[in-house]
Amino acid sequence: VALRMLPVAGYVNIFADPAEGFRYLILPAISLGTVQAAFLTRTTRAAVLDVLGADYIDAARSRGVSERRLLFRHSLRNAGLPILTVIGLSFGGLVTGAVVTETIFNIPGIGSLLVNSITRRDYAVIQGVVLFTTLVYLTVNLVIDLLYGLVDPRVRLTASKGATR
Repeated sequence: VALRMLPVAGYVNIFADPAEGFRYLILPAISLGTVQAAFLTRTTRAAVLDVLGADYIDAARSRGVSERRLLFRHSLRNAGLPILTVIGLSFGGLVTGAVVTETIFNIPGIGSLLVNSITRRDYAVIQGVVLFTTLVYLTVNLVIDLLYGLVDPRVRLTASKGATR
Protein backbone atom coordinates (compact mmCIF):
# COMPACT_ATOMS: atom_id res chain seq x y z
CA VAL A 1 0.00 0.00 0.00
CA ALA A 2 2.77 2.44 0.93
CA LEU A 3 4.80 1.69 -2.21
CA ARG A 4 1.72 1.90 -4.48
CA MET A 5 3.04 -0.95 -6.60
CA LEU A 6 -0.22 -2.90 -6.68
CA PRO A 7 -3.81 -1.69 -6.48
CA VAL A 8 -5.48 -2.49 -3.17
CA ALA A 9 -9.07 -2.78 -4.40
CA GLY A 10 -11.08 -2.79 -7.58
CA TYR A 11 -11.11 -4.80 -10.73
CA VAL A 12 -10.12 -4.38 -14.35
CA ASN A 13 -11.34 -6.93 -16.88
CA ILE A 14 -8.34 -9.02 -17.86
CA PHE A 15 -9.64 -9.34 -21.44
CA ALA A 16 -9.96 -5.57 -21.85
CA ASP A 17 -6.49 -4.73 -20.52
CA PRO A 18 -4.43 -7.86 -19.72
CA ALA A 19 -1.50 -6.09 -18.02
CA GLU A 20 -3.65 -3.92 -15.77
CA GLY A 21 -6.10 -6.75 -15.08
CA PHE A 22 -3.21 -8.97 -14.00
CA ARG A 23 -1.96 -6.25 -11.62
CA TYR A 24 -5.39 -6.10 -9.98
CA LEU A 25 -5.45 -9.88 -9.49
CA ILE A 26 -2.04 -10.33 -7.85
CA LEU A 27 -2.97 -9.40 -4.26
CA PRO A 28 -6.29 -11.33 -4.23
CA ALA A 29 -4.56 -14.39 -5.69
CA ILE A 30 -1.81 -14.25 -3.08
CA SER A 31 -4.27 -13.85 -0.23
CA LEU A 32 -6.47 -16.67 -1.52
CA GLY A 33 -3.73 -19.10 -2.46
CA THR A 34 -1.23 -18.76 0.37
CA VAL A 35 -3.07 -20.92 2.90
CA GLN A 36 -3.95 -23.55 0.31
CA ALA A 37 -0.39 -23.63 -1.01
CA ALA A 38 1.02 -24.12 2.48
CA PHE A 39 -1.40 -26.97 3.19
CA LEU A 40 -0.68 -28.61 -0.16
CA THR A 41 3.08 -28.26 0.36
CA ARG A 42 2.94 -29.90 3.79
CA THR A 43 0.82 -32.75 2.46
CA THR A 44 3.10 -33.26 -0.54
CA ARG A 45 6.18 -33.32 1.68
CA ALA A 46 4.63 -35.83 4.08
CA ALA A 47 3.43 -38.09 1.25
CA VAL A 48 6.79 -38.02 -0.55
CA LEU A 49 8.72 -38.72 2.66
CA ASP A 50 6.40 -41.64 3.35
CA VAL A 51 7.02 -43.05 -0.14
CA LEU A 52 10.79 -42.47 0.08
CA GLY A 53 10.90 -44.87 3.01
CA ALA A 54 9.50 -47.75 0.93
CA ASP A 55 11.55 -50.79 -0.02
CA TYR A 56 11.21 -50.31 -3.77
CA ILE A 57 12.82 -46.87 -3.46
CA ASP A 58 15.82 -48.46 -1.72
CA ALA A 59 15.94 -51.09 -4.46
CA ALA A 60 15.86 -48.45 -7.20
CA ARG A 61 18.53 -46.44 -5.38
CA SER A 62 20.75 -49.55 -5.17
CA ARG A 63 20.32 -50.10 -8.93
CA GLY A 64 21.80 -46.63 -9.49
CA VAL A 65 18.67 -44.65 -10.37
CA SER A 66 19.44 -40.94 -10.14
CA GLU A 67 17.96 -39.03 -7.22
CA ARG A 68 16.11 -36.70 -9.59
CA ARG A 69 14.45 -39.57 -11.43
CA LEU A 70 13.81 -41.34 -8.14
CA LEU A 71 12.04 -38.29 -6.75
CA PHE A 72 9.98 -37.27 -9.77
CA ARG A 73 9.32 -40.60 -11.45
CA HIS A 74 8.93 -43.00 -8.58
CA SER A 75 8.10 -40.99 -5.47
CA LEU A 76 5.80 -38.26 -6.71
CA ARG A 77 3.73 -40.62 -8.82
CA ASN A 78 3.14 -42.95 -5.90
CA ALA A 79 2.48 -40.06 -3.53
CA GLY A 80 -0.11 -38.66 -5.92
CA LEU A 81 -3.25 -39.98 -4.25
CA PRO A 82 -3.00 -37.97 -1.02
CA ILE A 83 -1.95 -34.92 -3.02
CA LEU A 84 -4.98 -35.23 -5.31
CA THR A 85 -7.24 -35.71 -2.32
CA VAL A 86 -5.97 -32.51 -0.72
CA ILE A 87 -6.42 -30.61 -3.99
CA GLY A 88 -10.02 -31.76 -4.23
CA LEU A 89 -10.83 -31.00 -0.63
CA SER A 90 -9.11 -27.62 -0.67
CA PHE A 91 -11.34 -26.50 -3.51
CA GLY A 92 -14.12 -25.90 -0.98
CA GLY A 93 -11.79 -23.65 0.99
CA LEU A 94 -10.99 -21.73 -2.16
CA VAL A 95 -14.68 -21.17 -2.89
CA THR A 96 -15.44 -19.93 0.60
CA GLY A 97 -12.24 -17.89 0.61
CA ALA A 98 -13.29 -16.32 -2.68
CA VAL A 99 -16.40 -14.92 -0.98
CA VAL A 100 -14.26 -13.10 1.57
CA THR A 101 -11.53 -12.13 -0.92
CA GLU A 102 -13.98 -10.70 -3.45
CA THR A 103 -15.66 -8.68 -0.73
CA ILE A 104 -12.40 -7.30 0.68
CA PHE A 105 -10.85 -6.45 -2.69
CA ASN A 106 -14.12 -5.22 -4.23
CA ILE A 107 -14.07 -7.73 -7.09
CA PRO A 108 -17.31 -8.52 -8.90
CA GLY A 109 -17.82 -12.27 -8.78
CA ILE A 110 -19.92 -15.05 -7.38
CA GLY A 111 -18.70 -14.35 -3.84
CA SER A 112 -19.71 -10.71 -3.88
CA LEU A 113 -23.00 -11.74 -5.55
CA LEU A 114 -23.65 -14.04 -2.59
CA VAL A 115 -22.80 -11.37 -0.02
CA ASN A 116 -25.00 -8.78 -1.77
CA SER A 117 -27.85 -11.28 -2.04
CA ILE A 118 -27.62 -12.08 1.66
CA THR A 119 -27.71 -8.36 2.44
CA ARG A 120 -30.80 -7.87 0.22
CA ARG A 121 -32.40 -11.13 1.44
CA ASP A 122 -32.74 -12.34 -2.12
CA TYR A 123 -33.32 -16.00 -1.33
CA ALA A 124 -33.65 -17.18 -4.93
CA VAL A 125 -30.18 -15.87 -5.81
CA ILE A 126 -28.72 -17.30 -2.60
CA GLN A 127 -30.14 -20.72 -3.42
CA GLY A 128 -28.84 -20.46 -7.00
CA VAL A 129 -25.32 -19.54 -5.88
CA VAL A 130 -25.25 -22.31 -3.28
CA LEU A 131 -26.55 -24.84 -5.83
CA PHE A 132 -24.00 -23.70 -8.43
CA THR A 133 -21.05 -23.86 -6.03
CA THR A 134 -22.22 -27.28 -4.80
CA LEU A 135 -22.37 -28.59 -8.36
CA VAL A 136 -18.92 -27.21 -9.14
CA TYR A 137 -17.51 -28.72 -5.93
CA LEU A 138 -19.07 -32.11 -6.72
CA THR A 139 -17.76 -31.96 -10.30
CA VAL A 140 -14.24 -31.15 -9.11
CA ASN A 141 -14.32 -34.06 -6.66
CA LEU A 142 -15.63 -36.40 -9.38
CA VAL A 143 -12.77 -35.37 -11.67
CA ILE A 144 -10.30 -35.91 -8.82
CA ASP A 145 -11.74 -39.39 -8.21
CA LEU A 146 -11.41 -40.20 -11.91
CA LEU A 147 -7.83 -38.96 -11.92
CA TYR A 148 -6.99 -41.51 -9.21
CA GLY A 149 -6.98 -44.21 -11.89
CA LEU A 150 -4.53 -42.25 -14.04
CA VAL A 151 -2.16 -41.42 -11.21
CA ASP A 152 -2.13 -44.82 -9.56
CA PRO A 153 -2.67 -47.88 -11.76
CA ARG A 154 -3.69 -49.92 -8.70
CA VAL A 155 -6.88 -47.86 -8.52
CA ARG A 156 -8.88 -49.09 -11.49
CA LEU A 157 -12.55 -49.73 -11.83
CA THR A 158 -12.99 -53.29 -13.01
CA ALA A 159 -16.03 -55.48 -13.08
CA SER A 160 -15.29 -58.88 -11.64
CA LYS A 161 -17.12 -62.02 -12.69
CA GLY A 162 -20.08 -62.85 -10.57
CA ALA A 163 -20.05 -59.54 -8.76
CA THR A 164 -23.45 -58.37 -7.64
CA ARG A 165 -24.42 -54.83 -7.04
